Amino acid sequence: MGKYNKIGIYLFFSILLSFQLNASDFKKVTLSRQSRDFHEALILVDQCLEISPDDPDALFTKGLILSDLERYSESIDIFNQLIKKYPATPELYNNYAIVLAFSGKYEDSQKAFQKALHLRNNYREAHKNLDALKFVITYRKYLCQSLIRGKGLYNKKELYVSIQNDSQRLDNLNICYKLLESQMLTREIQSDLTKLGFYQGKIDGTYHATIKLAIQEFQKFYQIPVKGYITWKLLAQIQDAIDEKKLQIKKQPQKTLSQMQKTRLTQKIQHGLYDLGYSPGPQNGKFHKQTRQALNQFITDHSIKDAPDISFSISGHVMKALYHIQGKWTIVPVQANDNCTHFIPLKQFIDIGYQPVHYIGYATILRHNTGHYIMISNSSAHCREMKRIIGAQKIDKE
Repeated sequence: MGKYNKIGIYLFFSILLSFQLNASDFKKVTLSRQSRDFHEALILVDQCLEISPDDPDALFTKGLILSDLERYSESIDIFNQLIKKYPATPELYNNYAIVLAFSGKYEDSQKAFQKALHLRNNYREAHKNLDALKFVITYRKYLCQSLIRGKGLYNKKELYVSIQNDSQRLDNLNICYKLLESQMLTREIQSDLTKLGFYQGKIDGTYHATIKLAIQEFQKFYQIPVKGYITWKLLAQIQDAIDEKKLQIKKQPQKTLSQMQKTRLTQKIQHGLYDLGYSPGPQNGKFHKQTRQALNQFITDHSIKDAPDISFSISGHVMKALYHIQGKWTIVPVQANDNCTHFIPLKQFIDIGYQPVHYIGYATILRHNTGHYIMISNSSAHCREMKRIIGAQKIDKE
C-alpha cells in the first residue's frame, strides 16, 4: 500500500480530491475528470480496470468518479473494499467520509473522519472536513427550528430581489464601485497589451492617449473595428490573443485558427460559468446543451442583451461577473434546482436584518430578525459542496 502514502489530499468539501495519478494509462482519466466530463472518465477508468482489476489507484479513482456522478452506494462499496485491504491509510478514510456525507450518512461520516484522525492526528484536511460537516449539521438544526416555529424555509429568489431592491438606494456607493471597476479593467488591459508589445507605458489604471493609441494599434493588427475604448469585450479579445501567441510558440497546427479560437473561447466561458455557480457540464470546449442552458441562465440573471452564443462579448460579460464576485458571498441554496449564484456584499445581508451566528472562514450562518436562517459562502465551489451535504437528507421538523 506504499502508493497511497504518496497521495496528496487537498480538499475542504469544495473539491472531492485534487488528485493526479502518475501512470500514463490514467492521463486521459485525469483530464476528463478535471474538465468535469465524469461519464467519459468512468468509461476510461473501467478500461484500465479491465486490464488490472485489482489496481488500487484505479479503484480509488473510480470511487471518486462515482461520487462525482452521485452514485454514492457504488462509491461507498469501492472504498469499503479498499479499506479492508489497506486499513491503515488515513487518506482512504478521509475520502470515504466525504462520500458518506454526500450520501446523507452524517454519523458514519463523522466516524470515518475520526478514524482518519486517529491514524494521523495532524491530518489537516480531515480536520477541516470534519469541521465543515459539523457546521452543516448545525445549520440543518437551525433550519429545522425554523420549520418548528412555522417560519418555513427561505425563498432564495425572493431574498435576492429584496436585497437588490434595498441596494438601489446606495447610488454613491455604486458610483464608487464603477470607478474601481474601470481602474481595474484599464490596469488589466495595460498589463496584457504590454505582454503583446503594444504598450510600454505605466500600468496605473489610468486611461490616457498612450493607452488609447496602444488599443487602436492592437485592434488594427488583429483586424478588429478600431475604437480605442476600454471594455470587457476588449479584454477578452486581448487575452485570447495572448492565448493564441502561446499556442504558436508551442507549435500546435492541428486545427485552423478559427476552430482553435472557438474551442478556446468556449472552454474559457465554461470555466467562468462554473466559477460563477452555474452548471455548464463538461468543460471541454464544446458548446453542448448543458453549456447553452447555463449560458441562457447567466444572461437572464445579469440582464444581458447579447445572444446566448460563444463570442468575445459574452466572454467579456462573464469576466466582468467574475470580477464583481470578489470579496462577496453567495447564498447556499436548500432547493435542489437552485444554483450557487448571486454574489452579494455581507453588509447588504446585514442591512436587511440578518446577523451572523456561526462562522468557519469560508461559510457563515446568518439569522434574520424574523427567525429565518440562511448560509452564505465566499465561493461557488464551497457553496456547491455545502449544498450537496445539506441536501443529502430531507430538511424536516425534528
